[in-house]
Amino acid sequence: MMASSNKVDIKNWNSSGGNNNNNDSLTSPAKVKKFLPSVKALRNQFEAGKSNSRSETNGNINSNGNGTLSHRSSGSTSSLVSSSLEKTSSTNSLNSVSDSVENLLAPAFENLQQMEPEEPVEPIYNQFKKVDEELRELMSKPPSTTGWNPRPLLKRLYYIPEAPKIQSQGTTYINIEGFLEKLPSGRKKATFWNAWKRRYFVAKDGVLYYYQSTQTEKPSMKMPLMGGKVECMEPSMVGIDDGKGHYVVVRCSSRQEAERWRRALETHTVEDFTSQYVQPWPMPTNPALLRDTLVIDLGSASVRAGVLASQATLPQVFLPSVVATERESRRQVWGFDALAPDVRAASTVSFPIRPSHKITKYSVDLSAVSSLLQKTFAELKVDPKNYHIQLSVPRVLNTNTQTELLRVLFDKFGVRSVNLTHQSILALYAYNATSGIVVDVGERMDIVPVIDGYIVDGGVSRVPYGGYRILDHLRQFLYMRNVSLINEVESYIIRQVLENICYCAHHYNTERARCTNNPDLYEKEVTLSEYFHTNDCPYQTISLDFGRFQATEGLFNPDAWGLDHPGLHKLVHKAIMECSMDIRKEMSRSIFLAGGVTQLPGLVDRLTTEIDNLTPPAIRPKVHASPYRYHAAYIGACVLAESPAFVQSRISREDWNKQGNAVLRKWSL
Repeated sequence: MMASSNKVDIKNWNSSGGNNNNNDSLTSPAKVKKFLPSVKALRNQFEAGKSNSRSETNGNINSNGNGTLSHRSSGSTSSLVSSSLEKTSSTNSLNSVSDSVENLLAPAFENLQQMEPEEPVEPIYNQFKKVDEELRELMSKPPSTTGWNPRPLLKRLYYIPEAPKIQSQGTTYINIEGFLEKLPSGRKKATFWNAWKRRYFVAKDGVLYYYQSTQTEKPSMKMPLMGGKVECMEPSMVGIDDGKGHYVVVRCSSRQEAERWRRALETHTVEDFTSQYVQPWPMPTNPALLRDTLVIDLGSASVRAGVLASQATLPQVFLPSVVATERESRRQVWGFDALAPDVRAASTVSFPIRPSHKITKYSVDLSAVSSLLQKTFAELKVDPKNYHIQLSVPRVLNTNTQTELLRVLFDKFGVRSVNLTHQSILALYAYNATSGIVVDVGERMDIVPVIDGYIVDGGVSRVPYGGYRILDHLRQFLYMRNVSLINEVESYIIRQVLENICYCAHHYNTERARCTNNPDLYEKEVTLSEYFHTNDCPYQTISLDFGRFQATEGLFNPDAWGLDHPGLHKLVHKAIMECSMDIRKEMSRSIFLAGGVTQLPGLVDRLTTEIDNLTPPAIRPKVHASPYRYHAAYIGACVLAESPAFVQSRISREDWNKQGNAVLRKWSL
């Protein structure tokens, strides 16, 4: 379901959220009191009339019964509406000053009145209650998959494509550098206090830098130009707008030089979003091109690992983080082998890195992680004692968990050094960015705003529902079609269905109505016979119609799943609003997707549309979707491991032996 088509007022958008209260605006209670002295003076005379009118009006407008509009949580907006309601109860008695204030505040109040309620979505699980008894009896004895070896299907699900050779077809930048005079940022005219300053400017690969001199190594300014605008102000002056609220005026020595700079800078403003993400390179065949660093991404459903090369690559090892523990010997078998039928029969199958679906906290079974790391090193055919480790971890690990994890890596495996990093931060590296909203949707949903590498804690949302909940609903839809897939091994069949025929509807209720009118048009099937032997395939094909888009609708409308938390787009909007006002516009255009569920067809367009309906008309949100976002954290880890920041932040074995867990202050996990 799409949000209301009416856009919110930019004044309200700029003043709500975060801690940026502005008492000098017309919408603040302090300012309204200054404009309404007559209301306060006549309060006793019209107390009864105002009380009756206010209670009657609130009964019509307030949807939540607590005296505030439910659409906004801003205290200033509520005061504004309350003041407007008080004025209308005694219109004939207010003086001209009150009338003028009413005219000033009417547009904002009118905008709030125009916000239409969202269309209700019927919980999808209501359909599952309608399964008749005959079907229940039929499905009480489903076909058995006890002897099925899912390895062919797992190889398909965990296939690593060959990275294409990099052939840049993007924008051709005209790089330019030289001395220019500049005004302070945001200034268009020079004054005694804001005079011209001579600085060295460099425009390179879509970014404008300036340095204090040619000998300075660190730039004083870094301005991304993509999506911006360049204009000639005077014969020798050029105005540069990055489109995100930053403006710089420079002065050249001549008109010809100004024109040369303008033409060069305009090539950097072309919106080429393919340059916004890291494109992985093919894995080099020459061992001499490999580094002495291992990159490992521990995910709740999958593990990715590889040896670092000179450029970011796709993982060399990609396997499910599932373990089979033999009941008698307690021996553990990981990955594809753990799901072999003979191993399953004598073992207990579990996902030890998968967090609980009932809580938002994350815990790690360190004994299982130790066994998983041993499996990873064996798959890579390396001796960990000769390597540094860049480890990607999901969410927050407390100090005790970090300590135990380092103890395993240093004391058991003897690695040279270790660096731990959030998957969300690493996803930003995969987009060549240090600021933005990371939307990571895998088995769970994590929305993390990051500014210059630091997480904005107030905007972080971690929801214990995502891909796993989609699989649960798909399981029910398949059950209604006489397909019973219950255990963990059979869940990989459901995942194959999800990845091949499911999608996100642009408008849920409209899509549902169309499917009701013509279900045959929406029905699609998945062939499974190639993943089974001819004599043990319980289902040759699986088909769906409504379930293709209904199972995924809970991402945007959790009501469809019977949940009451906000949808994905509202969590992203919350993350934007928790940032300071001066950076919200930039953050709304820097929304980066990561995780396998974000590859669902239609999700990017739906998310963009929903966020666009929550932001003011002047704000155009941009959702960035790298074609390699399924491996975003791993690719970002490769980028970080190749940078100087990795050397500065890693903890060596020598430091660990000398300082113990005190060395953990290097990290901010």
